[in-house]
This record gives sequence, structure tokens and C-alpha cells, in this order.
Amino acid sequence: MREMSVREANQNFSQVVAAAERGETIIITKNGTAVARISPQPLDRASDPHWQAAFAALEKSLRSKRATGYRVGSITEDDKYGPDAP
Repeated sequence: MREMSVREANQNFSQVVAAAERGETIIITKNGTAVARISPQPLDRASDPHWQAAFAALEKSLRSKRATGYRVGSITEDDKYGPDAP
């Protein structure tokens, strides 16, 4: 993992992107404090641990909510287009 300042990253942005493409993670700092991380994007998002954790939290949140709305059964062609539709 490499660190570089905002100014350095701005001046060499194409090189920063190329490094991320090669699999390198770059920490961007401002006045010596880390403010951002540029890292490679996995080809399959489902294999990304951060994405998996966020997805699991979303599923848990949705399951904890009370079901709302009405269940009306199946929708027929007449329901969609009216009885006079060709």
C-alpha cells in the first residue's frame, strides 16, 4: 500500500488509476492525514468482502421490517389493458 498527497495524486491521476488496475491500493493524504483510498475494483462484486457485508446488513434490515401493502393475487391481461383491448 502506497501513500501520496492530494496534490501528487492530482498531478499523476492517470498513474494512480494505472496502479489500481495493477492491483495496488493507494492512500490519499491531506496534511499528513489519510482522507481517501483508491483500490482495485473486483471483477465480481459479489466476491468483494465490503459489498458482501453491506448486502448482509441490508438483508437483515429488510427482514426486520414489518410487511406492508396488500396482496392482490395474479394480474390478468384485462387488469393490465382493459377488457376492450385488442
